[in-house]
Amino acid sequence: MKISTISRPRMHFTNDHEWIDYNGTVGFVGISAFKLKGIKKIDSIKWHRQRGTVNKGLLVAELHSEDYSIPIHAPVSCVILGPNPKLADRLDLILESPQDNGWVFFLSPLKFGTPDPLLSPEEYQKLTSVKIY
Repeated sequence: MKISTISRPRMHFTNDHEWIDYNGTVGFVGISAFKLKGIKKIDSIKWHRQRGTVNKGLLVAELHSEDYSIPIHAPVSCVILGPNPKLADRLDLILESPQDNGWVFFLSPLKFGTPDPLLSPEEYQKLTSVKIY
C-alpha cells in the first residue's frame, strides 16, 4: 500500500498523536502517520460520540485493528459535526492518507483564536523525530 506523505496545511498536534487542521470555523481531526506506523489494516471504528458538544480530551472514537485499539480524543472543546463520510466504505483511507484525506471526524471549536496548547508541526516533529511534511 502506498502511503501519502501529504499533510494538511494548518495542522496542530496533541501529545497523543492526534491532529487537528482548522479550515475557518471547522476543524478536521485524525491520527498521525507516526501513531499508525506498523498498522496494516483498520478493521472498524467504534464511536463513543458522533455528534454533540464535548470537552477537550473526551474519547470520541477508537480504531480497531486485530487486537489493537487506537483511541481518538477531542483535541479541543468542541461540537462534533460528524464522521468522515469517505470512511464508510474505505477505512483503509486512514492508513493510506493519515494526515490528509484519512481524517476521522470534523468539529467546530467552542473557542476560536489561538489553538489550545497544541503542538505546532515543528514541535511535533521534534517530539517524534519524524518529518511530517
